[in-house]
Amino acid sequence: MGKGLKMARANKMYIRFWGVRGSIATPGKETVRYGGDTSCIEIRCGKEIFILDAGSGIRKLGNKILKEKPQHINILFSHFHWDHIQGFPFFAPVFNKKYSITLIGERKMNFTLEQLFTAQLMFPYFPLSLAELDAKINFQEITAKDRIIKNNVTIKLARLNHPGGCIGYRIEYGGKSFVYATDTEHFSFIDKALLKLSLNADVLVYDSNYTDDEYSGKIGSPKTGWGHSTWTNGIKVAKAAKVKKFLLFHHDPSHDDKFMDKLEKQAQKKFKESYAAYEGMEIIL
Repeated sequence: MGKGLKMARANKMYIRFWGVRGSIATPGKETVRYGGDTSCIEIRCGKEIFILDAGSGIRKLGNKILKEKPQHINILFSHFHWDHIQGFPFFAPVFNKKYSITLIGERKMNFTLEQLFTAQLMFPYFPLSLAELDAKINFQEITAKDRIIKNNVTIKLARLNHPGGCIGYRIEYGGKSFVYATDTEHFSFIDKALLKLSLNADVLVYDSNYTDDEYSGKIGSPKTGWGHSTWTNGIKVAKAAKVKKFLLFHHDPSHDDKFMDKLEKQAQKKFKESYAAYEGMEIIL
């Protein structure tokens, strides 16, 4: 039995980060410590497996899951930009008929959730179609007003500020709470929906793609309207919501390990319990 299963069965929430990078995967010696895979987080709550986004990091997670007893898997999608879905066709359980997988997300415009994934897995972009996958694939469409309840797990949702729309998730289990707010741009004031979602959370994972200078255009071109935020604005949310731990996430492709070390130290000066998320990071709540 793996560590994650042991912790989950002990009525604790087990969390592991498999991909923390934003926009595009960045393998190489410059990113080896924080990792180059794109967004993917594994969460175990009792018998339930929740995966937040299917960036390139989900490939290694799938290999790990195959070593366990076949089970049902829930994949929660914040949105469908490429860096959050690109790993799905390489998630090993989809090729195993012993697994059932529920894809959870919101429809876009006139496209159902099933149509969105059918489009991803089609010629000439991929050699197999969605219908050819062996696992039993189910689709659960949601809106930001919904609440998801599975066994003893409650998942609350909120609308984030990102081009095309994005969903933030709050997962509650065993009296603990974990908030996933990637791909969101801050306003000139604290986003009320995000503040409510994050209130008193044990962990807040927040889109910290840019520094203040990068966002404003002091370094490079201005990033206003691009749908991403800064760690300084994330800490404003963390303080206002009385969050216990703040995690920088969705690291920019240009931010190497040395740069991330510097950002983490800067963040800790403003909010002591701040950490830059890295591949392999584990949290038990």
